[in-house]
Amino acid sequence: MERTKGLTNFHTHCDLDDGSGPMEEYVQSALSKGFSALGFSCHAPGALHDDWHMKKEDFPYYLEEIDRLRSLYRDRIELYIGLELDFIEDTEELSGAEYRDQVDYTIGSVHVMKHAKSEKYLSIDGPVDEFEMLLHDNFNGEMQRFAEHYFSLVERMMQLHAFDILGHCDLIKKRNGDHTYFDEQAPWYTRLGSHMLKVAKRNKVRIEVNTGGIARGAINEPYPSPRLMHECAELDIPLVLSSDAHQSSHIDFFFAQADDLLVQAGYRNLDVLQHGIWQSTSIV
Repeated sequence: MERTKGLTNFHTHCDLDDGSGPMEEYVQSALSKGFSALGFSCHAPGALHDDWHMKKEDFPYYLEEIDRLRSLYRDRIELYIGLELDFIEDTEELSGAEYRDQVDYTIGSVHVMKHAKSEKYLSIDGPVDEFEMLLHDNFNGEMQRFAEHYFSLVERMMQLHAFDILGHCDLIKKRNGDHTYFDEQAPWYTRLGSHMLKVAKRNKVRIEVNTGGIARGAINEPYPSPRLMHECAELDIPLVLSSDAHQSSHIDFFFAQADDLLVQAGYRNLDVLQHGIWQSTSIV
């Protein structure tokens, strides 16, 4: 299904974190594709000090540059300032939450776990060797235990913290694109995803349909999976469509196909940030 109006994306990175290219390049791409709104969501500065989070000293520029772009393109597109915040398992903090009152919206995500041997935070969705170190050193190679812990962190984050969008809710599958590690149809795995969605419903959480794993060639379906989209529809959980773009050409990656999957799941509307307010907007 092709939508030529009302395209939006609120999960966008740039060269201030692990994305590529300046923010204005993303705005120009959005304009060329007929977007009505675009939100930036760099990985927030905070407890994690690495090469994929924004540096604390760059945050003032982040705000200033988006304000400049808002002024420059105010008659053509709505621009929003967001941040992607990371849940830290041992402290249960939402890293970067101290910046929340300076932005328009936030994404809550689980990207990392603490590695038992090194006590360093390793990424679930980053290099395969980090994924395997967590799997073998933290969980003795037992993928079910790894997935159980991942989903427990997502659930704990939703129970403890407020944010506007739950990021890539089944990210644990990113390194399982060729089904090397587990069967995504196994009853134990489907049960974990279903339980996570029930927790999202109880906590009134909005979930993103994120196409970034497809854009980066890791998987061939969005987060959440089509099966979980159907369960979201049954639970009446609001969804927002995101590309998790790390380059400007990807801001609408797989959107037409994702719209089809959403309609098949039973959705006719998605949430968008419009005129500064989250609103339900038709996709059909």
